[in-house]
Amino acid sequence: MAGRWVKALLGLSALAVLSVEGACPNKCSGHGSCGANDICSCEQNWINADCSARQCPFTRAWQDTASYNNDAHYYAECGNRGICDRSTGICQCDETFVGSGCRRLKCPSDCSGHGKCQFIEDLAVSTDKRVGGNPLFIDYTSWDREKIQGCRCDPGWEGHSCNRRVCPQGDDPLTTGQYDMQQGITITHSAVIKFVIRYADPYGNLWTTSEITSGLPTADATTCTNIETALRRIPNFALSSRVLNSNEISVKPGGVGAYTRTGPTTGTVAATVADITTATNCIVTFPAAPGTTGLQSLLEVDVTPYTAAGSQPMYVFSYAYLPVGETYAD
Repeated sequence: MAGRWVKALLGLSALAVLSVEGACPNKCSGHGSCGANDICSCEQNWINADCSARQCPFTRAWQDTASYNNDAHYYAECGNRGICDRSTGICQCDETFVGSGCRRLKCPSDCSGHGKCQFIEDLAVSTDKRVGGNPLFIDYTSWDREKIQGCRCDPGWEGHSCNRRVCPQGDDPLTTGQYDMQQGITITHSAVIKFVIRYADPYGNLWTTSEITSGLPTADATTCTNIETALRRIPNFALSSRVLNSNEISVKPGGVGAYTRTGPTTGTVAATVADITTATNCIVTFPAAPGTTGLQSLLEVDVTPYTAAGSQPMYVFSYAYLPVGETYAD
């Protein structure tokens, strides 16, 4: 008899357990566990009383009500810029918002196929001359650093969505008393060296010369001629006129005086740095031609040795020297 009572008790216990599991709504849909008071404890990213609905990603809210001082843009489902599809857990974002949780503002017209969509934190440190970023800029840490995007247009294109062609630039014939722009390069070295020069034109193109070999520091004319040859070899008439074939960039030896611009047409010139036997001075004169009239970005002298296969140009020659003065005067 005792054995029968034990079996009966075990059977009642099993029924009791089954009744507890079955009390939770829809058995928690297979996405949670049934707890006390018949309440489902849902797994991550599942919600509702029966754990039957998906939860969408939470991202920094584009707009919300601040909770405390300086405490806004807290996490919100779909960033408060979309509707969650409970069957898939994917946000149906408002127009112009994209990404998981509608986390990003879409670039206008996807930059029209003529640009690159970048976050504002990347644009802030961009070395593109037309963007005007600062590579030394402290990291942008505000809430929208990885949310707002803008277009960085390809060379020859401009506009909010990179949908407009950049027109040629030329000299204003109504202005008088002006001169072609000049840039001075001073390099200190003790032997023959090799380097390249980079030039950023007003249309957004970045050009790099072929390898340039200097003369001795006492042979400025040799170095200046080699620089001139390399700059003139830049293609697409970047530094010469299509019409005036003789109107090309020129590089001659000469003293260099630092020029500080104080306005569009005003500035101050420091005392000329005389040529010395341990340095090379070259004056680069830009031609009056489309693209080279007016203010130009400073030329960049790069002395870094490029030795990896595929480097263009590739060279290993390097000396411990620095361009001590790269200035311009007009």
